[in-house]
Amino acid sequence: MYSDAPSTPPLPTGPTKQQRNWAMLAHLCGMAFLTIPLGNIVGPLLIWQIKREELGEFVGASAREALNFQFTFVVLVVFAASFMILPIPGIYLLSWPLMTVLSLANVYLCCMAAIETNAGDVYRYPYALRPF
Repeated sequence: MYSDAPSTPPLPTGPTKQQRNWAMLAHLCGMAFLTIPLGNIVGPLLIWQIKREELGEFVGASAREALNFQFTFVVLVVFAASFMILPIPGIYLLSWPLMTVLSLANVYLCCMAAIETNAGDVYRYPYALRPF
């Protein structure tokens, strides 16, 4: 009934701490747009290109998802900024509120993705284009 052999601990099934940290960093790099122009694209792109082979598919999938969302964000910000140059009277007033809402949504979604990724899940951004 009872064995004298020591029990073996269960093998970890999820990503390692290092993998979770790099994946979380890929999502948090999305907030670099606040200080570095296009830093929100460069950060996840570098992590995706450099760490995906070294650390595995979890980091690669998370960095690719972060890159796709940041690409979508840049496209939407360029679209919103284009309202400033349109010759329609008063439409430029939509540009700044729209860019503010997009920026706040980016920060919120990056934080949510980082929290979920740190828990060991691959976060899928809603409404993101996925060209990569």
